[in-house]
Amino acid sequence: MTAASMINLDGSSAFSIVESLTTQQLETEGSIRYLLVSGKQDDGLWGPVGALWLSEDERRGGFLVNPWALWEGSEIVRGYRSALERAWTPAQIYAYWQREVWPRAYIVDEERSAESLYLLNELIAAL
Repeated sequence: MTAASMINLDGSSAFSIVESLTTQQLETEGSIRYLLVSGKQDDGLWGPVGALWLSEDERRGGFLVNPWALWEGSEIVRGYRSALERAWTPAQIYAYWQREVWPRAYIVDEERSAESLYLLNELIAAL
């Protein structure tokens, strides 16, 4: 299990950056789409902050945080949770990030796919 964190869609904790999915949870989610988000990491350098992901059926999603960007990543997780509380769906949140222009704060790469959430988690931890 990596140090990457993810928001739980049930909003079970106010401290999302300390919540990590179990290996079983990561392996259970099949094919996904994701957007790699880059910005200022905890050490002040520019790099990957994490990845916003969406399930194939568009009903589940979240943000996996890069272990080198816990501060900035937790802010994105907080925003994700806030959008869910305002009745946004994971698909709507994903579409917003996909089309939004982020001057200076973030760069959002083009959409990619992964065969499982587990593989994306491993990629985020290795970046």
